[in-house]
Amino acid sequence: SSCLERFARPAGPLLGALSLLPAAAAGAVEIDFIALSAAEERDAKVYEEIWAQYGARIVAAFGAPTCQPFAEPKVAAVVANATSHSGGPKHPMRLRSSYFRDVKQATLVHELGHRHLWQLVERLDGIDGHQTLFLVLDQVWADVWGEKFAKDRIRGESEWRAEYDYAQAWSWARSLSADQRTRLWNELLSMNGFASACERPVSTTAAAR
Repeated sequence: SSCLERFARPAGPLLGALSLLPAAAAGAVEIDFIALSAAEERDAKVYEEIWAQYGARIVAAFGAPTCQPFAEPKVAAVVANATSHSGGPKHPMRLRSSYFRDVKQATLVHELGHRHLWQLVERLDGIDGHQTLFLVLDQVWADVWGEKFAKDRIRGESEWRAEYDYAQAWSWARSLSADQRTRLWNELLSMNGFASACERPVSTTAAAR
């Protein structure tokens, strides 16, 4: 889905440690960042650097709360001066080139998160794709870059001016307790034929109201 974003100031210190999934799972996802033109080559390189440094942690951070491994071993991402979106099963992601680095980090995780959740074909009634993603996205950001980063990006996304109401979706997700999020996620897993005993660790950022 399309995601309009606004610039944000660099976030605070990175989180020092993260429990990773087994190395084979963590290293299974490759992203090919493709500059749309010569003008985007520098920004494509920045995205490459982000993935090289944090890719394994991002994959692990998604696996912990979703209890799902990534279904795609390789993903293409076009870097362009255009709206970011997750693409499609046969189409690459698109990542905006002009963002500050911290917004690039958040955008990469946001759009990759949509792709990660495609394996959950059946969805909960009344809960759209962004609300589903927001059940876990702040947790992933916090696990990889710290709670301040997550809070800053939630605030940034809530300020987007777009047809979709991101502020409302984030407000809904953050109104849920950790237990409520876990219950909804296990219900979602069960609907899709997966084991519904996901005891996901929820950060204080994710559970904060």
